[in-house]
Amino acid sequence: MGWEYGIRATEPAILPEVVKRLASALTFTNMYSLEHQANGFVLKREDSSWPRALEVWIEEASGLEEIMDGESYIYCLFHIWGQEARSWMQQMERETSQVDGGLIWFEL
Repeated sequence: MGWEYGIRATEPAILPEVVKRLASALTFTNMYSLEHQANGFVLKREDSSWPRALEVWIEEASGLEEIMDGESYIYCLFHIWGQEARSWMQQMERETSQVDGGLIWFEL
């Protein structure tokens, strides 16, 4: 398992736009490909033994201390560790810092 983070917003209506911005903000090598999904995206690797590197999607909270049950937040699952994953997290943090709407990262 990798790193798990959530991103909450004081204005949850902005979350779909934030997910799009996060996907656009990522830079990665041609070893990876970005697959958009209905409520998020997956960064896939060519390596079939570990095909998913990063998953980001909107989800409803249930049993989390940081956010009330039923509220929407962005779930981020980094399947890999190391410098690449750290770089993606930093890119995503920079992007969220530029968004109005009170975005707050929290560890799961």
